[in-house]
Parts: sequence; C-alpha cells; structure tokens
Amino acid sequence: MADREATELERLVAEVVRAVLAESQAAAGPVATSPVAAAGFAPRQGDSASPERLFSTTPNPRTSALPGIARLAREAALEALTRASPARLGVGRAGLRYPTQTYLQLRGDHAVAKDAVVSEPTPEFLASLGAVELRSQATDLQTFLLQPDMGRVLDEASVQKLRAEATRGADVQVILADGLSAWAAERNVGLLPALQRELAAAGFSVGKPIWVHRARIAVADQIGVELGAKATLICLGERPGLGTGDSLSIYLAWNPAIGQDNADKNCISNVRPAGFSVDEAARQAVVLLKKSREIGRGGLALGAADAPGSKP
Repeated sequence: MADREATELERLVAEVVRAVLAESQAAAGPVATSPVAAAGFAPRQGDSASPERLFSTTPNPRTSALPGIARLAREAALEALTRASPARLGVGRAGLRYPTQTYLQLRGDHAVAKDAVVSEPTPEFLASLGAVELRSQATDLQTFLLQPDMGRVLDEASVQKLRAEATRGADVQVILADGLSAWAAERNVGLLPALQRELAAAGFSVGKPIWVHRARIAVADQIGVELGAKATLICLGERPGLGTGDSLSIYLAWNPAIGQDNADKNCISNVRPAGFSVDEAARQAVVLLKKSREIGRGGLALGAADAPGSKP
C-alpha cells in the first residue's frame, strides 16, 4: 500500500514539474504595473476599514469553504494581486499544512530551480552567439558551486584566447555567461541582439561578444581590464528561486577594475518573460551606461548625481 502511494505521489509530482516547465516556456501575459492600484486599495468614501485590509474579523460566507481564507474581505482585491504577482497568495491550508495542489506545485518549482543550477548550454546555442568562448578556473560544476572565487578568474588558456581574439578598446564589452542557470541565458537569447542594437543607437562601440563557462560576476572585471574597455556588461543566470530558473541578471561596470566594489556597479535583475522583457532590459541598460558616461562613474554614483542640488 505504501509503495503504491509513493508511486502515485511521484507520478503527480512529475506531472506538475512538466506543467511548470511547459508554462515557463510560454510568453507571460501582461503584468499589472501597479498591483496596489489594480487591487482597488485606494480608500473609498465611507470605508472605515484600513484600505490595505484584505481580511475582515468575520467570516465571509462566500469563501468559508476555503481553508485558511474564510475571512476574506475583498475577493476582487485578492484576485487582482494574484494576477499581478507569481507569489502564492490566498492558497489556503489543510490544517497546518499547504493544500495538496500547492504542495505539489512547490515541489515542481523546486525541481525547476535545481535543474537550472546544473543546466549546461547547448552547442547550438553557443554557436548562435558568434562569441569568443572562454572558461573560468572552475573546472567542473562542483568546484564552481563550492568555490565561488574560481568562477571569478579566467583559466590561463582563456586569457591567451581573450588577448588573441577579442576586441580591444571598445566602449562596451558585452559578456554572456551561465552563472547559476545556463538555462536562463539560453531562454533569453534575444537579449544579445537587443543590447547590440540599443548600444549602437546610443553611439557606443561594442566589442565582439564573449561567453564564459561557469562564470561569476567578477570575471567581467578581469575581461574589462585585459581589453581596456570603458565599460563591461555581463549577463548571466541568477540564483534560481522557486520556479524562476529562467531569470537573468545584467551587471554593468564603468571603468572596470580588478576587485571593483559592487557599490560601483549597477544591476538589472529578473530579465525573463514574467519580468523584464529583453527589449526593456536592453533599453534600461543603455540608460544606465549613458548616465555613467556623463559622470565618469557607475553604481551608487548615478543615484547621487540625480539627487537635488547635485553637480553635473
């Protein structure tokens, strides 16, 4: 009996995993720009309750059959929030536990995250980039995960290849990498042409793209210094959360330097169909680089430059 139940649970988990993976490949629908406004949280005349209050002190007979959310005050508000966010909102409970369907979805999303970390780029994807292909000093996945510093430095063969094949002295050197999800880099492949298009339109010269296997963010510092680039822009897979194995981050550094502090860099995260589109991410990256070019610095300095009373 126990074996049959375990087999059935495994089958259900496998179904959910397949469903989650299939959904992640489809383009996400429009996301509300203001979930609070979409949920109708603005105070209403004669409404004595807090405008943020989703739950009341008395049961709602229309939702009393849903364990854990029997006192829902505004059904439309919760529905609007669930449309505006992938977070698990109003899922209810079964005693002290999640309902079965929610639990299975959590297991499926966890599987997506684990698969993303161990994913490898396909040869077809790498060939499509037309990039100089390099490697960090992390010789295998276990080393990469357990010794982050190894992913921040190129191996010696890659240093020589970089000097021989890459573009020197470009305004912006674009670098792509697996990071903690090669799957994310591959799923957002449209980011590279979007960046090249936006950078060229803004008057930046762009070096031949570079791909780095098992790379951490700081490998861009070494590449920027070696090539004498004015700025580096590295796009790599983020550390996956539940079901977010396709999420990419862009890190920008003006005047790259070995050991450059993260406070001198800018980041655009959540580049994925359910977050920032590749086109919007490319536009925002160019906005940041143009500001950096104006003041000669990046990172927190950009915010300081926009502060009232600041000098150009």
